[in-house]
Amino acid sequence: MSQITAHSISETQKLAVNFIHKITGPAVLGLVGALGSGKTHFTKGLAQGLKIKKHITSPTFVLLKIYPAPQNKKGIKNLIHVDCYRLGHEEELLALGWEEILRKNDSLIVVEWADKIKSIMPQNTIWFNFRQGRGEEERIISTKPQIQNPK
Repeated sequence: MSQITAHSISETQKLAVNFIHKITGPAVLGLVGALGSGKTHFTKGLAQGLKIKKHITSPTFVLLKIYPAPQNKKGIKNLIHVDCYRLGHEEELLALGWEEILRKNDSLIVVEWADKIKSIMPQNTIWFNFRQGRGEEERIISTKPQIQNPK
């Protein structure tokens, strides 16, 4: 497991940009953490790394937003941003075409509150855990790639 402390929102976003430089193509990221722990700011950094110009907001009330990412060289066509905070049951996400989204394998899929849908997350999900640090903007971000989920 790797752990990094970001001391500001901009550092959180820079960590995400650096992560984009390290991945080789489409992936699924599971973001876990309390309200205000940095998940959406991290997603904004991922969008920056993919050269997405559109303003990124949390899709809390719509569950899912798709942002085209045509400018990158990693084979990633879209950033798909999912927020499961208000999700009552996994079936709600399945009804939105979750399995089809995963099957396409052409996007960076970022799922906030992914711990609520662990049983339908792919086995190769890269998990990030976000915690409040000591300072107001300090965040502790830990990751463990490809945690095997019980199916």
